[in-house]
Amino acid sequence: MANAVDKKEEQQVCAGGAARTGRLLPPPVGTSDWATFSRDSYCVDKTLILKDLIDSKSRVVLFTRPRRFGKTTALEMIRAFYEDESSLFQDKKIWAAGEVYRKEQGKHPVIFLSFKDVKWNTFGESIKFLNALLAPCVGKFVKAVEALELEAERDRLLRVMREQGDETDLSLSLGLLSKAVHAFTKRLPVILIDEYDQPITSASTHGYYDEMCAFMRVFLSGALKDNKHCHIGIMTGVLRVAKEGILSGLNNPKVWTVFESDYSQYFGFTEDEVAEMARYYGAEDKLPEIKAWYDGYDFGGTEIYNPWSVLRYFDCHCRPDAYWLDTSSNDLISAIVRDLPHDMVRTLEALLRDETPRVQMAKELGPYKDVMANKSSLYALLVSAGYLKVASPIEEGMCKVALPNHELSLVFVNDIKAKINAALAVGTGDIVGALLDRDADALRAAIAAFLLESVSYFDAAAEGFFHGLTLGFLAILRKRFRVLSNVESGEGRFDIALKPLVEPFPAFIIEVKAADSATDDLKALARDARAQIDGKKYDATFRAEGITDIEKIGLAYFKDKVELCNK
Repeated sequence: MANAVDKKEEQQVCAGGAARTGRLLPPPVGTSDWATFSRDSYCVDKTLILKDLIDSKSRVVLFTRPRRFGKTTALEMIRAFYEDESSLFQDKKIWAAGEVYRKEQGKHPVIFLSFKDVKWNTFGESIKFLNALLAPCVGKFVKAVEALELEAERDRLLRVMREQGDETDLSLSLGLLSKAVHAFTKRLPVILIDEYDQPITSASTHGYYDEMCAFMRVFLSGALKDNKHCHIGIMTGVLRVAKEGILSGLNNPKVWTVFESDYSQYFGFTEDEVAEMARYYGAEDKLPEIKAWYDGYDFGGTEIYNPWSVLRYFDCHCRPDAYWLDTSSNDLISAIVRDLPHDMVRTLEALLRDETPRVQMAKELGPYKDVMANKSSLYALLVSAGYLKVASPIEEGMCKVALPNHELSLVFVNDIKAKINAALAVGTGDIVGALLDRDADALRAAIAAFLLESVSYFDAAAEGFFHGLTLGFLAILRKRFRVLSNVESGEGRFDIALKPLVEPFPAFIIEVKAADSATDDLKALARDARAQIDGKKYDATFRAEGITDIEKIGLAYFKDKVELCNK
């Protein structure tokens, strides 16, 4: 189809409600400046989040959502509402909600901080960078700072403004700044903190977790705990880390995660919003494709599309791709997927088969540094980060999970490949190539190399070897084969089988035997494995389906030694 954004001479109504004539407004890709793109780009109206926040009368609020799901945009819109001119909102839903909400517009000064780039190797570097972030915040209200009565408070904030603050100056700065702004303007400021958890994430990765937790606890408490100089504090992040202690002193802040229904429609696009966008760009015929690629998230019972990927889809001539995969801040979650404990690999196998495995699920993470040791926290992290969706109600700490959509399937496939190839010098590509070429010698050599490199990684145990091989097949061949393991067929259960989904590939049945000692005859064991395929009639299911081109392979190994028989 032609690029929807290049269509001309059409009269449309954008989601904000304003009639547009002529060239269509482009998707707001590449900017989170709501005040700018609400006028110059296609704008999905999420302003009723303001109504809900005003009605709630909450003092401290935390929203956790995956990256690129509109958290920064929401805070930018809230900032614009309280600071900018009313003309930005007169065609928006919040303006039509009533006079009580219109009166709040422009009423409060805003202190805005984003921690998204706090990604430093040491605590000292992070503190220096935080000073650089806080300096313009103080500078914005320098007259209020200079008017402070207490010289010590004034000097502390001025040191921060000059980027000369020490750790104590910085930890107290946000609370002192709100006090200065309130005293000078006679209005309670709104405090907005974007990606509040990024400093903790970076600290956990680079080994200064305890220092950063101690700092953030004082920093946030000073600004948000019983602060009579703050109208409302709103934070966003990927993870709920209440048990870290950095939020424990904030008098039970309202925390809205992906598991809660409140505010669920304000982060990401709903199905109606995507349908309206498709109509605007003349792409209604593309809705099934958009749904398959970018729908599937469930936030508190609300069906949600990935907003970043949907916007990129329209911006890229309606070309589907894994746009979310290329966004930033993916390293930590990818590392967690790559380093899943071996007893959780079966879950990965099931997910790559588009199944819905049942797992332990916590709604709140424990200490972030201990996530890998706690299965329920690990799965909660993957759901919170957008890798998985909850596919059934959480009952007694258990639920089913699934990959949300085709885009996330590609994300998982890439991370599973990375998991295996990071550990193996050879990887599974050589094994797959030899399989498809029906080259027994190359296959034996590739599997031998696989074993040589994976002895420590998979502990040379039969189950670990099966999982490594099966995951590799699933990651690389899942579009051409249905990868099966330990499935009943004929008179028993085969170890691994590849059922072709497209021509002209054959089916493969692989039986694996592990020797008990180095003195065992691996060649004989491989022949026994190959004979077992015929003796147990493992090919019966395939032949019943009309598949007659079947490669049968017996494998035998001991530690890093392997033999193969395919005749």
